[in-house]
Amino acid sequence: MAGGEEVRPMGRYEDAHQRALAAAVRQVLDRLDAHATGAAGPAPAEAGGEAARPAAPADRPGSALETVVSCFCLSPFERDVLVLAAAAETDPTTGPRCAAACGDPARAHPTFALALAALDGPHWSALTPVGPLRRWRLVELADETAPTTSRLRVDERILHFLAGVPYLDARLHGLVRRRAEGEGELPPGHRTAADRVTGSWGAADLEGPPQVELVGADRETRWDVAAAAAGQAGLALYTTSADDLPAEPAERDALARLWQREAILLPAALLVETGDRPTAERQGERRAALEAFLAELAVPLILSSDDPRPGGGAVRDRVTVGPLTPQEQLRLWTRALDGVEGVGERDMRDLVAQFSLPAHVIRAAGAAVRRAPGGDAGRLAWTAGLAEARMSLDELGRRIEPRASWNDLVLGERQRDVLQEAVAHVRQRATVYQEWGFEAVLRRGLGVTALFAGGSGTGKTLAAEVIAGELGVDLFVIDLSQVVSKYIGETEKNLRRVFDAAERGGALLLFDEADALFGKRSDVKDSHDRYANLEVSYLLMRMEAYRGLAVLTTNMKQALDPAFMRRIRFVVDFPFPGVPERAEIWRRVVPEQTPSEGLDADRLAQLTVAGGSIRNIALAAAFLAAEEGTPLRMRHMLAAARTEYLKLERSLTPSEVRGWV
Repeated sequence: MAGGEEVRPMGRYEDAHQRALAAAVRQVLDRLDAHATGAAGPAPAEAGGEAARPAAPADRPGSALETVVSCFCLSPFERDVLVLAAAAETDPTTGPRCAAACGDPARAHPTFALALAALDGPHWSALTPVGPLRRWRLVELADETAPTTSRLRVDERILHFLAGVPYLDARLHGLVRRRAEGEGELPPGHRTAADRVTGSWGAADLEGPPQVELVGADRETRWDVAAAAAGQAGLALYTTSADDLPAEPAERDALARLWQREAILLPAALLVETGDRPTAERQGERRAALEAFLAELAVPLILSSDDPRPGGGAVRDRVTVGPLTPQEQLRLWTRALDGVEGVGERDMRDLVAQFSLPAHVIRAAGAAVRRAPGGDAGRLAWTAGLAEARMSLDELGRRIEPRASWNDLVLGERQRDVLQEAVAHVRQRATVYQEWGFEAVLRRGLGVTALFAGGSGTGKTLAAEVIAGELGVDLFVIDLSQVVSKYIGETEKNLRRVFDAAERGGALLLFDEADALFGKRSDVKDSHDRYANLEVSYLLMRMEAYRGLAVLTTNMKQALDPAFMRRIRFVVDFPFPGVPERAEIWRRVVPEQTPSEGLDADRLAQLTVAGGSIRNIALAAAFLAAEEGTPLRMRHMLAAARTEYLKLERSLTPSEVRGWV
């Protein structure tokens, strides 16, 4: 009998279950009346007593009572005890009839002692905490220190279930959440993963508990696969986080029993999400608590995580959810944008070449295009893809909205040609690799990588921004201080998070000051040297496989390992600008609408500073002029230059400012 969190309105469904319960209640109460009048004596509680009594009549097939009896393996006596406890809540004559049956007006309620004396087939094991009645909390004792004489109460959740009103136990609200099947049909690869999960559950009777480890993809995709698997098995899916599981053993055991009961009643499967990354100190503690919780469960369960769990736990089937193939992505984009005017097949293929988005994100992007109030649908789809892709990267790096163009970049023709060639490699990768077949021939080393070498302020970041704008992608500057970790293996994990998130939108990744991590690899003298080399090797491997453009910047090109340099596709040197280049930067750095008087770019170019400092001086001078309420003049530039030189710990020379004022 499937159920959910919402109570259905009263109808024939509930009526049928309530009639079945009422019939069982009348039967049990009739047995109490017979005992009270002495019409029949109780069967002895010793061995053989159960066989001496006729079994209780079979419950109506398909009734909630029959479901509870069969699912929790209740004996006929245990079934009658449960019905007796339910009778106290559904039949107002139960109290007097209990008092009459036990001959004590003060005991106008069900007890185990009364059940042992009056009901058929009694056995003492029904009273024990490990028996199904108390183990699964079908009934509860008002006073556990007096198991035979204490008042018996039916659990409220069980009472409503017997009456045909299924719902999620209120004690689980806020801890587990219902997960409906995702919109649309699963892609073929993900459908195969869902089939494997269902098949693993089916084979669990022979090989162990029905627990599966689901890894790979992103969390929403794993949950969609899990919901589809549960649907195939006729189950609802509920999710929880490993962080929400209690650490106290007694609370954890109680929760495991409560969920196992719910899984049987609903019926449902549970997905435990462990993909959230705990602190290093909590990893071992949380892993032990989780394994202890899972060991108590013998119902369908999915352990969901980004990566396979380390060894030491129970042996579970592992199902990996792979990335979508280009063909699957193309079908999803086609369905998501079906009927949208202005989006052709070429636009779809460009989207597939640029983005590697999960199915649910592609659907969200398609919905965003449909909601947009008109315009270029192809461009809207591209923008929607960018918006969806950047969500996973925003927390990992600093995003720069590309606004600079080639006109803003003052660089030699040779360097500009290399940059434009890098753009072509990214833009045409789908044509060359897939359509022209180079991917099958080369197989690896297909990532587009570049090294920008030059001093601070020479235009490396600006060049990356220009390329990102030309490609129509986001630029993310990765702070290596947040990536490199002193803990062994953590740097690789952080790098993987960056690249995995960037794969969604093919963002341009800029690793600033890369020599901090990618300097000359040391000889292996100890374990720290070995792991440092592993970090560099892992980065090189991910760069070569990255589908976007990864740019490394360095102030010390000579410090980089030659083996590392050989694996970089493009190397662009950003020299310190000469006087002509500095003059051109000065001409471009002051906007046309800025009121100015007497600015001389050739005289300003006498300052021996790079482009970054030129921009700082021009901006600071503009603020000085605005504060005075006058046009921008050379004297403002002089004051701003002095401030910039102080920051650089340099002094202005007379030759640099000759003729300024």
